[in-house]
Amino acid sequence: MTDKHTTDASTRSDVAGTALIETFPRTTLTPESEYIDRIELPAKPADTVPASDVLDSTLADPYPYDLFSHQADALEALEDGENVTVTTSTSSGKTHIYGLQIARNLLEAGVLNADGSRASTGNTASTVLCVYPMKALTKDQHEALEDLYDQLGLDVRVRMYDGDTTGDRRAIREQADVILTNFAGLNVYLEHHDRWSRFYSALDLVAIDESHTYTGVEGMHVAWILRRIQRVTDYWGGNPQYVLTSATIGNPREHSEELINAPVTVVDEDGSPHGPRDIVLWNPPPRETTQDDTSDEFPLSPELEDETDEGQDEVLADPDEEFITERVSASVEAPKIFDHLTASDVRTLLFCPSRKLTELSVQRATDHRRSTSRAYGRSSPADYAAYNAGLGRRTRHSREQQFKTGVLTGLATTSALELGIDIGSLDATVLMGYPGQRQAFWQRIGRAGRGASRSLAVMVGDHRTLDQYVLNNPEYLLETDVEDAVVDTSNNAVFATHVLCAADEIALDEADIDTFADEDRLRAAVKMWREAGFVDGYLDAAVHYSGPGRPQTRVNLYGTTGTDYQLKLADDVDCERWGIPDDLDLEPVNRNRAYRDYHEGAVRLQHGQQFEVVTVDDNRPQPVIELEPVDCGYYTQSRNKVNVLDATSERSREINGFTLHFGRGTVLVHHHAYDEMHIGNSEPKQQMIPTDTPPILMNTQLCWLEVPGEIEAALIRKYKDYGIETGVDPDQAQVVHLGYVAGLHAAEHATIQTAPLELRVDTNDLGGLATLIMDTHYAHSEYDDIADSIGESFEAAMAALEQRSQEVGGQTASGWFIYDGVDGGLGFARAIYDNFEALAERAREQLTQCQCGQPNGCPACTFDENCGNDNKPLLRASAVDVLEHLLGEADRDDLEAYLPDKYGGERRPTLYYS
Repeated sequence: MTDKHTTDASTRSDVAGTALIETFPRTTLTPESEYIDRIELPAKPADTVPASDVLDSTLADPYPYDLFSHQADALEALEDGENVTVTTSTSSGKTHIYGLQIARNLLEAGVLNADGSRASTGNTASTVLCVYPMKALTKDQHEALEDLYDQLGLDVRVRMYDGDTTGDRRAIREQADVILTNFAGLNVYLEHHDRWSRFYSALDLVAIDESHTYTGVEGMHVAWILRRIQRVTDYWGGNPQYVLTSATIGNPREHSEELINAPVTVVDEDGSPHGPRDIVLWNPPPRETTQDDTSDEFPLSPELEDETDEGQDEVLADPDEEFITERVSASVEAPKIFDHLTASDVRTLLFCPSRKLTELSVQRATDHRRSTSRAYGRSSPADYAAYNAGLGRRTRHSREQQFKTGVLTGLATTSALELGIDIGSLDATVLMGYPGQRQAFWQRIGRAGRGASRSLAVMVGDHRTLDQYVLNNPEYLLETDVEDAVVDTSNNAVFATHVLCAADEIALDEADIDTFADEDRLRAAVKMWREAGFVDGYLDAAVHYSGPGRPQTRVNLYGTTGTDYQLKLADDVDCERWGIPDDLDLEPVNRNRAYRDYHEGAVRLQHGQQFEVVTVDDNRPQPVIELEPVDCGYYTQSRNKVNVLDATSERSREINGFTLHFGRGTVLVHHHAYDEMHIGNSEPKQQMIPTDTPPILMNTQLCWLEVPGEIEAALIRKYKDYGIETGVDPDQAQVVHLGYVAGLHAAEHATIQTAPLELRVDTNDLGGLATLIMDTHYAHSEYDDIADSIGESFEAAMAALEQRSQEVGGQTASGWFIYDGVDGGLGFARAIYDNFEALAERAREQLTQCQCGQPNGCPACTFDENCGNDNKPLLRASAVDVLEHLLGEADRDDLEAYLPDKYGGERRPTLYYS
């Protein structure tokens, strides 16, 4: 916010990348270090508009700021009756947009007098619903709105209403002008909308804060809850506008319109200022370097041996060069930088990917302070603490206040502090690894450097695909195209659940056609529930809910079905002894993740504590997983088998001779065994322990690519001599097609792992399968669906596929599938289909730029921790060839030397790797 009396920008020299690098206590580190990259961004002045140009004098005169240009644009659009999405940077005054609109509405409706006093004790003319993704953020925004109205001299009743609300809840419903809540609460409260009749009848504004967070499964549920809110509001006579505030995303219009089911005006020209910003990209040093002495044993393609074109590192192994096979972990390096900055009195947030790592980082930072006491002075105390949702509310609030007041100089936090919870101003942010999207990157580093002050951001990379891609391509961070946020309302399981809720709240009828859902889909859902005994009636008259009470409890914002697994402590756990809360407060997990990560015997980290899964109980309406705290020196890692059955293409397109498809199919997943791995070195303690869980069938969304026959034929011959260099054991290395299918497998991994570079997706919700015989996995009219005949046997499915492979005649394509790992689908596969070329380009870049020197790659380029085949077989060179032909950047004439005299018509081995 720009004050009418601005102050000079801070020019602190210690908040600079050069100062960090020059003073960090490591003699090998210099500004020219190959492990360090710096980006210097200049200051940007504010673009402001006098408040009197937009607001009436009643608001403009007491308002102590000029408006940023984006605030003015949004308020003018709201004045014109439009729904608005504001997508600008952190700390750009988005709260004041809807805060001022609320004030304007209350004044215009006569709820408030011109002097700010109340015209009457009640309010039946103008109410507002504000929805936030986190309770801590709700609390902060409550304070921010009350501060605004105090400044303006307005008597506005702003109240919070959620599961933590104490006191007279009825008084809040009947008297509040503005109610602040969350979508999990709204889902439940809608059942009793008659208690809210006064509020909904006057509802004229709905504000959805941090709307970019609503993607994937949660985004689906939020979209349907908003449709249910609109039904209830229509019933009571309200007519709300919507204002959504978001971090910068690539598709704000499409994302917002899918959420609210109505047109929006996008305001994305950011008028807020920022000071000069130094970004340091910090690649931890090698943990060890190993001389590559295998180049004779593992021959490389001539193209990749010779490729050293301008501006590009050598792609694969040079026998005289050392390669980085392992780096110091970001979880070890980042706390040292965090400690160094706080020791220099630089107010810093360290963003960590887990609660456990916030605690561990404080410990490691303290150890670093002790071990480098000469650099900081023996009397220099550690002045930082951990901050995460696992801490009690009082502890979190205390640490927020300590940071605000300067008692603490640093907080090691999870993403809990990404969304703008008020902790005062700060100078620097340190990111432990790349957070997955540019949007999250800029959101986090935007916490530092309020107004025109200088700020520093340090991203410490891990040795994994996304991090190394960003570190190798720092210009990626400055690209103007930001990842798209994915919301897909086509998941029928989610839709059907909300149909029950809607029918329970207000009877469904023909007025809901096209307003709530399209006719065919709505009639089909009503028919299904009527036959199941959950609803009575028809849309032509009225459809009433007739099932068990409170269908809203079937909605789980983090899953697609009502059978998600609840995580709870076993009954006999001594919580006091272990120092853990009685209620772990963990989100339910879907069946696929339950079987993968929470089978009996699995060891998981929660709230900084190891837990072992002791019981999985499927025999209840909501299955339960019971956990016991343990202190053991190992973690568990599951093994799985995956296959795609009965895929059906719904749309397709050509890309340089390749055919790309999007459709639906059945994915068969069997998490059949797990390994116990030593924490210290990730070496196996015990392997192939059976899980005794059955396979899972998911009907889901798929995207898949078919490789042209001539490219496949040439690459099979080109890589026919590759065997053990793909990572397989010698007894598996004699298949002539291995080098080629290992390339398909590596390309499948790479496109999944780089998907977050273009889309707001979670790679844990994606899976893949590379195969030599695509049509074996397709639905065929002359065959029964495999999924209907295999029962609970993965082996039966494999046998059926093998039989189909022998019986389906003719030449078939090879390629790979990418699927949504949630029953019904998430919309991720569809988004990948739409953006496939961009993902392929990112994947190709990472495969070629990685300097691991390994033909089969490493965690930074080809490995995937969820691979069902233990990251075997993989071959980078073959994958690069496939991707370059897909992108049209390889010369097809170069394949002539590898093409046989005749090709086509031969069935290949039934090989597929997940």
